[in-house]
Amino acid sequence: MNSEVSEDEMIWGFIGWFASIVGAILVLILKPRYRYARFWAYLSLSFFVVLIISGIIVVALSLIPLIGWLIAAIIQLSLLIAWVLGIIKSLSRVFWRPPIIYDLAKMLGVEEDQHA
Repeated sequence: MNSEVSEDEMIWGFIGWFASIVGAILVLILKPRYRYARFWAYLSLSFFVVLIISGIIVVALSLIPLIGWLIAAIIQLSLLIAWVLGIIKSLSRVFWRPPIIYDLAKMLGVEEDQHA
């Protein structure tokens, strides 16, 4: 737990993650100086991009009976688990770096020193 993160920042970080793209945009507009909330907003934006891409993949896989359906279900379950883990981590005052999502967030502009 990072004790430097205030209660208000933690709440805004949670909103940024939980409310997906809408929450991320709200955080970036209303609380741009909250380092922790901004970190989670960028993660949320990149998670949204991952959701869009995986949605396209799931639709394509759904055309393949049985094996495609199974793989699509595993992808969807994995994304749900990542989202729930993100909720827990955001409320734990942790700078979480999930694979792929964090890499994309770095490309979007999340600051390198925010994973302290």
